[in-house]
Amino acid sequence: MDSRIVQRLFKGFGASLYGQGMVVVIQLAGVPILLNHWHASLYGEWLILFAVPAYLSLGDLGFSLSAANDMTARVGREDRAGTVAVFQSLTGLVLSLAAVGLVLITIAATQLPLENWIHFSGLTTPDVRWILWFLGAEVLMKLPDGVNHAGFRATGDFALHVTIYYSILFAQHASIWLLAVLGYGPVAAAAAFLSIRVIATPANAILLARRHPWLRFGLGDARVSQLRDLVRPALANTGIPLASALNVQGMVLIVGATLGPLAVVTFSTLRTLTRLALQMVSTVSHAAEPELASAFGKGDQVLLRIVFYHALRGSFWLALTVSVGLGLTGSWIFKLWTHGRVNMDPELFHWLLASAVASALWYGSLTVLKAANRHLRAAVIYTASAGAALALAGALLKGTGNLAGAGVSLLVMDTVMAGYTLQAASRLCGSSGLTSLYSALNPAPLLRLVTARGHAY
Repeated sequence: MDSRIVQRLFKGFGASLYGQGMVVVIQLAGVPILLNHWHASLYGEWLILFAVPAYLSLGDLGFSLSAANDMTARVGREDRAGTVAVFQSLTGLVLSLAAVGLVLITIAATQLPLENWIHFSGLTTPDVRWILWFLGAEVLMKLPDGVNHAGFRATGDFALHVTIYYSILFAQHASIWLLAVLGYGPVAAAAAFLSIRVIATPANAILLARRHPWLRFGLGDARVSQLRDLVRPALANTGIPLASALNVQGMVLIVGATLGPLAVVTFSTLRTLTRLALQMVSTVSHAAEPELASAFGKGDQVLLRIVFYHALRGSFWLALTVSVGLGLTGSWIFKLWTHGRVNMDPELFHWLLASAVASALWYGSLTVLKAANRHLRAAVIYTASAGAALALAGALLKGTGNLAGAGVSLLVMDTVMAGYTLQAASRLCGSSGLTSLYSALNPAPLLRLVTARGHAY
C-alpha cells in the first residue's frame, strides 16, 4: 500500500483518537466545575436546554456526509470540475437550510408559550428563550462547517479538520466553564458557545480556500442535479442516527417499562462503559472512510479491499482488546465510577461486551458502504433489526425478569448487522464475507503495517 495512504490513515486515526480524548475531557471536567459554580438544579436545567437543539444537527438532511464521500471519490478519479460542482451545490443547499432553520428557531424561541411548558426554578422564561436561541443558532452555524469538512476530506486533509473541530469544541466548553467560575450564568455561557462557532466556521472556510484554491467557494457551478444522486445516501445518513437512537433510547424505555428505573440505571451505566470499545472502533472507521472513498472513486478494487481489510481487522482487534481489558477490570472500574451506588450485573456486562465486539465487525464493514454511498439498504436493515431487538428484549425481560435479556437482544442485532454488512462490503471489494471475516481475525498484516510505520520514524 502506498506510503502516503498509510501516512494519511495513521494521521486520521491519531486525529480521531485526539477527538475522543477531547470528548472524554469535556465529559469529565465539565460536571464538577458546573456543579460547583452553578447549583445542582441550575446545572440540570442547563443540561435539559443544551440537549434540545441537538436535533437540529440533522438539519443538512445527511447531504454533507454523502457529498463528502462523492467529492472524495471524484478527486480520486481526478474529476476536479465535478468536485467543485458538488461542493458548490452542497454549499447552496446547506446555507439555505441553515437560513430557514435560523428563521424557524427565532420564531419558536420568541413566540412559543414556553412559560406554559417549562417551569424552572433557576431560569426565567426570557432566560430560556435566549438560551434556546443561542444554542439553536450554534448548531445551525455548525452546519456550514460540514461543507468545510467535505472539502477537507476530499483534499486529503481529514486529520487536520478533525483536529481543528475538536479543539474548537473544547474551546467552546472551556468558555462555559470559565464564565461559570467568573460568576456568570447559562445565558452568558450559551452566548459564548455561539460566539466561538461564529468565528470558527468562517475561519475554517478561509483555511480551506487558502490550502486548496482550486476548490472554489461560490454558487456559480451549483446545480440541483448534482444533489439528486446523493438523495439515497443522504437518507441513509439521516436514517442511521435515527436507528441508533431507537437502539439506544428504545432499549432504555423497554428496560424501564418491564423492570423499573433501578434496572435502567444498571443497564445504562454498563452499556456506557462497554461502548468504550465502539468508540475506539469509530476512530479507525472515520480515518479509513476517506481512503475507501478515494479508492472506490478510482475504481481500484484491490486498494479498496486492502484498506477495508486493514480497517476491519483494526476495528475488530481494538474492540476485542478493550473488551477483554474491561472484562478483567470492569467490576473495579464500575465500582469506582459509580461509588458503589449502582448494582453490577456480571451476566449483562458480558453479553454487552460480546455485543461490542460484534458491532465492531458491522460498523467496520458499514464504513465501506458509506464511503461508496451504498448504505441505504444497511440503514433500513439497521432500523428493522433495532426494532426487532426491542421486541425480543421486551419478551425476554418480561418472561425471565433477567436484565441480561437486553444484552442478548443487542448481541442478536449486532450479529444480524455484521452478517449483512460483511457480505455487502465484501461484494463491493470483490471478496466474500467469510474471507473478510477470516482476514479480520488475523492480526499479523496489521502488526506488520504498524511495525513498518514505526521503523519509518
